[in-house]
Amino acid sequence: MTEVTPQDFDLDAWLEDAERPARSVTVYQKAGLIADLDALAEQIQNAEADESAELVYERGIGESSESLKLRAQYAKLAQQFHNSALTIRLEGRSEREREGIVMRVPGLTPVQVGAAVLADAITSPKFTPEQVEKLADALGETQFSRIVARFNEASNEMPSVSADFLPKPSTPDDGGE
Repeated sequence: MTEVTPQDFDLDAWLEDAERPARSVTVYQKAGLIADLDALAEQIQNAEADESAELVYERGIGESSESLKLRAQYAKLAQQFHNSALTIRLEGRSEREREGIVMRVPGLTPVQVGAAVLADAITSPKFTPEQVEKLADALGETQFSRIVARFNEASNEMPSVSADFLPKPSTPDDGGE
């Protein structure tokens, strides 16, 4: 790596590649399926408890067809839930930029102001302010608040990368080599 001195540094070139802080959040269209998955999980546990004594007594080991059917239903619903995911990417906005968005359309209600600011900040997929309001109503407060929280993070927090997901080095003290 070559060392750059203040005299060599090209600020204009650096600024050309600068990016705004951005965050993403995944929300689910079919969040109501969680209740069905919870019920199926309980049914699977009950079926396995009921069947375990029967299987040992009558057939030895293995799963009954009822348990297998319930697990197949669970897998199908879990896939539907997974397929309903939408990842939203948001860029941060400064206070001055937020005020500028509000001033472009005077007379907005507080809800409309929030929707206009979020619509401007969402880079993928694109939303109109009206669609942001519909999204809030359709998703409910819990999921929509995650979108708002990610927007606030992109707008107000210093960008940093977390390495928590990386494998930890092992040492002889923790059982490693």
